[in-house]
Amino acid sequence: MSRNSAHQPDARELRVLDALLTQEFEGVVELRAQVPECKFEEVDEDGTLAVHASGPRANVKFRVPVEAIYADADGVMVHVLLHVVGGRLDEVEVFREDGDSVVRKPATEIANFEYMVLG
Repeated sequence: MSRNSAHQPDARELRVLDALLTQEFEGVVELRAQVPECKFEEVDEDGTLAVHASGPRANVKFRVPVEAIYADADGVMVHVLLHVVGGRLDEVEVFREDGDSVVRKPATEIANFEYMVLG
């Protein structure tokens, strides 16, 4: 699926990003400060979003400082990764371990997120 034009995040998109940013890791304060000015582009139907951010650059240790996982409707695990490039929020990547389409979208499963903080 090709990217759509950048838009202000809707409540569903913000819930997912905010959930990832509830975790504590190096640079998270600066990433949280980028959220109010973010614009998103839907990348695919699973919920992956390109993020266009400005604000203070974050000094993160890894491109993916935090990941959330949850079980989809059939029990296959869904991964939600926060990508940071050049100190800026860059992408919220969503995929199933088996490559099939995500049934339960991340915004509806936040309460079931299990987090892995990578740094």
